[in-house]
Amino acid sequence: MRKKVYFYTPYERAWHWIQAAAVIVLLVTGFEITYASGFSVFGFETAVNVHDVVGLVLAVNAFLALFYNLAGGLLRRYIPELDDLFSMGFKHASYYLFGIFRGDPHPFDKTPEKRLLPLQKVTYFFVLNLLLPFMVATGLLKWSAHLDPSLLDLFGGLNVLAPLHRFGAWLFAAFVVVHVYMITTGRSASSNLLAMIRGYETVEEPDGAETAPDRAR
Repeated sequence: MRKKVYFYTPYERAWHWIQAAAVIVLLVTGFEITYASGFSVFGFETAVNVHDVVGLVLAVNAFLALFYNLAGGLLRRYIPELDDLFSMGFKHASYYLFGIFRGDPHPFDKTPEKRLLPLQKVTYFFVLNLLLPFMVATGLLKWSAHLDPSLLDLFGGLNVLAPLHRFGAWLFAAFVVVHVYMITTGRSASSNLLAMIRGYETVEEPDGAETAPDRAR
């Protein structure tokens, strides 16, 4: 039996789409800045300015999300535990590597309180708590070069920071590709996308699927 369930608040949906747009623009402008001789969308100078402004938007939006989750007591939803990484993580990975192609039922029930499944928790923890701060820090240091070039020397200069920032950008690009693929693995190819637009998702009533433990309650 199917029922319509409210998953995402207006703020959560707005935050998601702002971040998604910011990441895409940053990847495009960053690619243009790095490979300006063979790739042009905005023009080099405009790409640099857009990259700087959108990077600030992404950082502020991420900070607001942190405040939102802290104030609402929701932060623990995003903190993985050992089971998420090992036993349940392996079960989750096995489904996407093999089970989904055999038509097996999903091993976990998704609910508003447990919207992030084991591997999602691990991935989002890495992206939001490690990769994003790393990109903001290296980006700010690169930006500071025109204000105080000596500051860069403390971190090895642009010869060190620029490759590190590019490496982080490629990790973000890989995350986007996987994320877009995962969007298509819902009840239908568009159900996850529509849920993030409308806030509601149609789900099956639990029928033997294991519920991923949620210690955030």
